[in-house]
Amino acid sequence: MTKIELQDLHDVILEIALDFDSFCKESDITYYLMGGSALGAMRHQGFIPWDDDFDVFMDRGNYLKFIQVAKNKLDTSKYYFQEEDTEEWPLFFSKIRMNNTTFIEKDVVGRKMHHGIFIDIMCLNYTYNNKLLRYFQYIAARILSSSALSKKGYITTSKTKKMILVISRFLTFGPLKNTLLKIVRVKKSKKSNLIAHFFGRAPFLKTTFPVTFLLTPRYIPFEDLLLPVPNDVERYLAIRYGNKYMELPSKKEKDKYPSHAYIVDTKKSYKDYIHDESL
Repeated sequence: MTKIELQDLHDVILEIALDFDSFCKESDITYYLMGGSALGAMRHQGFIPWDDDFDVFMDRGNYLKFIQVAKNKLDTSKYYFQEEDTEEWPLFFSKIRMNNTTFIEKDVVGRKMHHGIFIDIMCLNYTYNNKLLRYFQYIAARILSSSALSKKGYITTSKTKKMILVISRFLTFGPLKNTLLKIVRVKKSKKSNLIAHFFGRAPFLKTTFPVTFLLTPRYIPFEDLLLPVPNDVERYLAIRYGNKYMELPSKKEKDKYPSHAYIVDTKKSYKDYIHDESL
């Protein structure tokens, strides 16, 4: 993707982010920039220059509220709510996609789904102080994520990953899937000092941080917007990326996070590329 194309994509994502922020404020929903979006806000005052996505997270209560409100009040003339754990979108996070735009990833080219430009909405889950119990939650989430990626059509050349994807699908039928979800989401906020993002890419030791990081959100510059990050965003980013998170990464480190995009068009609907009237 050229710099001009990436800038056009960023402009559309910013429009979604602005509408999403207003929607959450009107609905009394608390969210925070997460991962690379929080890092971009701190290090670049906006997008990481080579990044092509935008991620936020919420605690479980706000996430459930958001799903309900989005189903009833989202402006469907402009946006599409892609809910988690559905036939269309089997992964365990949700998306807001803009209608009449295109962002098609290689592993979903042939999938019947909305392929508009999006932002990701992730759910944090309360977790245990006991490291072993916390690890059980992490493993349950990894099995569920692998199964969902297999259903989505995840592409990999790794024989090991292919085997894990196949095995995980057999481990997540019916009651077994529900049991795994209960393991991940069993903890209640009043009994938890820690909160974690188990359904992301982070390795176990980088998934978890104190609930106190999520007190009153801090609003900081993100391009020409002011958007919320965890109140202790510095310590959150140090856990997630290491103490040198403000330094630019090496090329080797950048290559670990390849572009998500296969076909991107900020002006045309994905239907112009898929040619399937049922989508």
